[in-house]
Amino acid sequence: KPVAVSRSWAVEQLSADHADRRGRLAIVAGRPGGNTVDRGAVVCSCFGVGANQIAEAVRGGCTSVEAIGATLHAGTNCGSCRAEIRTIIEARRLQAAE
Repeated sequence: KPVAVSRSWAVEQLSADHADRRGRLAIVAGRPGGNTVDRGAVVCSCFGVGANQIAEAVRGGCTSVEAIGATLHAGTNCGSCRAEIRTIIEARRLQAAE
C-alpha cells in the first residue's frame, strides 16, 4: 500500500536544514509531526496558501472567495486561484450538507 506524503510539506523539507533527529524522522514519515500544520496542495502561489488551509477557513466560517482573501490573502494578488478557491468552498458546503 503506498504511503501518503504531503507534497507541499516534503518540498519545504528538501530545502531545510535538519540537524535534529526529530526533523529527520519526520522526513522519513512523509508528513509533518507534532503541531506542524499540513497546508495541503498549494492553491495560491502568490501567498503559498494550501487547500487544507482554505478548507479549514471554510469550516471556520469563510463562505466566499472574498472572505478567504481577507483571512488568508489567497486570491487577492493575481487572482488565478480564485476559481479553485470557489471549488473548495463549494465542496466543503456540499460535505457540510450531507
